[in-house]
Amino acid sequence: MLFLAVLIVSTAATALVGRRNGGWRDHSRRGLAVAMVVAGVGHFANSEPFVQHLPDWVPARETLVYITGAIEIAFGAALLLSKAHRTTVGWLLAAFLLAVFPANVYVAVADVEVSGQPGGVYAWIRLPLQLLFIGWALYSTGPHNVREVHRQTAPAESVRQLAT
Repeated sequence: MLFLAVLIVSTAATALVGRRNGGWRDHSRRGLAVAMVVAGVGHFANSEPFVQHLPDWVPARETLVYITGAIEIAFGAALLLSKAHRTTVGWLLAAFLLAVFPANVYVAVADVEVSGQPGGVYAWIRLPLQLLFIGWALYSTGPHNVREVHRQTAPAESVRQLAT
């Protein structure tokens, strides 16, 4: 829930501060960038809850937590820096969020006690939120206007037309 809170607050803050700099997609992308960096730093600041999201049979759990934390920080930076590859970054981030989803399922199904998190239904509530985060990543990095949509789909349509 901390990720959701950071995501909402940082998106609202970027909307208030940068009202003239882009629309809601830009504000939500910047908010997501902040949330990803905060989450990534959390992997280094307190790795224990993240390690607890992984079954005991996973090798090098703490190392894996640090690697995923670094990846999250990198995604946060990429969301802010890479305008040319923004849509690709969004798809890669969505894939990453999907890849870490089984860890959340494990916590819910195995009723794992995670340090600093309430137990019980909380783990189950977190599961659909992952879909929200995936959608947020795709929405916030998607094409911002009709010309961008056409530019991104035109090559694929051209290939289909040549194939027929």
